[in-house]
Amino acid sequence: SAGQRVKITGHKGGRMLRARLLALGLNLGREIEVIQNNRGLIIVGINGGRVALGRGISQKILTEPVEKQG
Repeated sequence: SAGQRVKITGHKGGRMLRARLLALGLNLGREIEVIQNNRGLIIVGINGGRVALGRGISQKILTEPVEKQG
């Protein structure tokens, strides 16, 4: 959901998909923030920027919630 921080734990997909995700900076262990989560589009914050992902691709990124510190 929007505002949630998650850690990437894996990718479901072939070599081409993994290469594309890595090129976007969505590598294993990376923490990202879900900025917007609509029906067909998810926008995540990464490295001070934003990346828009289609629903099909976003469903192939395995994540786990990150505990809030403080």
